[in-house]
Amino acid sequence: MQTLSFVRPAAIATALAFIGLHAQAANFNFEGDIAYNTDVVKVAFTLNADSSPVRLWTDSWTDGLNFDPTLTLWIKEGAGYSLVAANDDDNTIDPTQGFYDAGLSLATLTAGQYLVTLGAAPNDANGTQLSQGFALDGSTPTLISQWNQPSHDINANDQKGTFWRLNLSGVDTAATVPEPAAAALLLAGLSAMLLSRRRQ
Repeated sequence: MQTLSFVRPAAIATALAFIGLHAQAANFNFEGDIAYNTDVVKVAFTLNADSSPVRLWTDSWTDGLNFDPTLTLWIKEGAGYSLVAANDDDNTIDPTQGFYDAGLSLATLTAGQYLVTLGAAPNDANGTQLSQGFALDGSTPTLISQWNQPSHDINANDQKGTFWRLNLSGVDTAATVPEPAAAALLLAGLSAMLLSRRRQ
């Protein structure tokens, strides 16, 4: 499984500011780009107390300019994550959404740690545990710009854009989960910088 979480620096700064300043439910926005139909973005959030309502939605489909997203919500149980809910197309969560945007509106959620995964439909969860992976795991990655999603319009050749935006409302903290390879690369870069400084 290839998991990516490309996020614009402004989204990171905003999220960090909210994490440090807010002790009660807030709104968060994350955005970025995915390259392949197999990519999965992960955003973790917490609820410090039982909360209602919690809303999660995309508003990046933009009339077919970008790919058709799918969302899956997971709750941390022990060492893993269990499925709470999933949605491919629901544009009723927020007026900014387009026809094929995804969304979840949950009347109540219990306090705990959660994970939202965002991918290109139909890369849905394989089961009720995150460890079971996603539908396109093991398939050859195809660039979004060269892939025809099942919901694409053959006359318009749409849904070729890689941009995504995820909005969370009613959560206490939220942050993207870095891809293991990206985290290792960042650590290696920081180590090289420290070594360079020590030699000077």
